[in-house]
Amino acid sequence: MNGEPKVHKRSKLVVTGVVVVVVLAAGLAAAFLLLHPHSKTLAQVNGITITQADISQQTAFPLAQTPGIFDANGGAANQKDIDQRNLNAAINQQLLLQEAKKRGIKVAGKVVNSTYSALTKSYGSATELQDKLKQAGMTEKQLKSAVADNLAISALTRSLVSDASATDAKLQAYYDSHKDRYAGAGSFADLKDEIKADYLNDARSSAVNALVTQLAKTAVIKR
Repeated sequence: MNGEPKVHKRSKLVVTGVVVVVVLAAGLAAAFLLLHPHSKTLAQVNGITITQADISQQTAFPLAQTPGIFDANGGAANQKDIDQRNLNAAINQQLLLQEAKKRGIKVAGKVVNSTYSALTKSYGSATELQDKLKQAGMTEKQLKSAVADNLAISALTRSLVSDASATDAKLQAYYDSHKDRYAGAGSFADLKDEIKADYLNDARSSAVNALVTQLAKTAVIKR
């Protein structure tokens, strides 16, 4: 291949991982479920309350990171739709957290702390992260709680589709059906690790969506 190989760079949000899954990614944007007893109740999921303050809180941190991230035009002209998406995400989040608990999935405190430390480093310093938290009106304790929730859901997700399921045959088939995505980037052998990551991401996303649909059928959800 002539010249420099094409590099498929992932955004900072994907690279930092925790922020994405905790706050934004794949319908799990409801990580910051805080207790606000005097806030308007928007929904209940098997008795767990989701309030307006929860929805406002969950959007504050990503907005503090990247203003206009929820609106391609920059701004909040469609705030009602944003809130509705976040409420749906909060409901899905609760369904998954409750399922993780039911399956006995637990996250050790040292794992939460190490993940939080990695998140802090991704911001350059603890001071920079604290500035973002201050802008969002959040505390370190609240963000750590969100990280713990994220890790529990990540463990649940990995249990649905194991790394071992990504066989060479499946990866080759995935590569063949997504050649536009990898055009000019290299051969299957060159990109195998990236292809595996993409395959598992897509497979787990589909598995999580299917699980949420299944859980919603028997859950008591009040809006």
